[in-house]
Amino acid sequence: MHIDVFLEFASPPATGYRLDEVFANGLAAARAADRAGFGAVWLAEHHFLGDYSNAAAPDMLLAAMARETRRIGLGFAVIPLPLHDPIRVAERLATLDLLSNGRALWGVGRGITPVELQAFGIEPEHSRAEFRRRYAELAAVLRTGEAVRRGALLQLRPAPSPRLATGWMAAVSPESYALAAELDLDVMAGPFKPWRSVRADLDRYRRLRPHGRTSFTLACYCARDHRTARNRAGPGIVWAFRHIFEVARPFLSARTEGYEYYRRLGVAAMLMENRLRLPLLEMLGLAAVGDPAHVAARLGRIAAAGVDRVQLVIGGGDLAASELEACVDLLAERVMPGLDTVRPARAVALHA
Repeated sequence: MHIDVFLEFASPPATGYRLDEVFANGLAAARAADRAGFGAVWLAEHHFLGDYSNAAAPDMLLAAMARETRRIGLGFAVIPLPLHDPIRVAERLATLDLLSNGRALWGVGRGITPVELQAFGIEPEHSRAEFRRRYAELAAVLRTGEAVRRGALLQLRPAPSPRLATGWMAAVSPESYALAAELDLDVMAGPFKPWRSVRADLDRYRRLRPHGRTSFTLACYCARDHRTARNRAGPGIVWAFRHIFEVARPFLSARTEGYEYYRRLGVAAMLMENRLRLPLLEMLGLAAVGDPAHVAARLGRIAAAGVDRVQLVIGGGDLAASELEACVDLLAERVMPGLDTVRPARAVALHA
């Protein structure tokens, strides 16, 4: 199992961090993860969601990371495809892959927040059809390095490497897992519902696509003292999860065509939100916060389920760079050796 880092670039108001400090902290986490032998650093893409996320241009942040790291994979998690021209997506991926010596990774999704979709001219009920249409073009462009527009044959410069022909898809509903299998995409599961439900979805996905790879994202913080870890990171992680439910609330409550599953999920999410605490998040399998033995036990359960990658959101955006680095180092020293983890020996190994 690869151990990865996932970055939202949140800026909780209580921290007082300027946005340049938020970006600097993320770059510090990426450098630490690279030194420690983590598999990849993945960046979200969000727009107009306030202090929950400042990652509106992940391609630029990943390009900066490419220059400050040597081995770690650099991934989009995920590109909301209905918002983008597939040719431009392919051009950015090919450029990042070239800059990073073959370390670019990518995932796609259709997006779940109305403010993001509608701001770019996509009505939520049309997002599934738009995703299918744009993914079909993206897959063809990444495979061939060519596209046809208005009858003209266009060749991409730089041309996409064959390494970029395979990617990931974000999934929440059972239908999304089935779609990932249909499109021959690996699947990314986020922390939107209990791990037990996610595991059942992953099992169904594997039956549909036995060779498919899987990943799961959860909140994490590790310190040598168990109580210190929970006291330090618990409030920020709870803040982040409250914002996750807040930004998803329109789909968790609306009767929007194509998002029926989200409404059914929303009833449970809203009930949980009212009593959201770190112990509840851990009980649901959405967080692992504590000393090395505690964190290792929780990540071990995920590894035992056959998950190929686990993406760790370290804290809730309120940690200093030194705290992020110390957590990454401790995970590498005390947690990863006890798990069946994969560490990249060289850049191209990430795409084997």
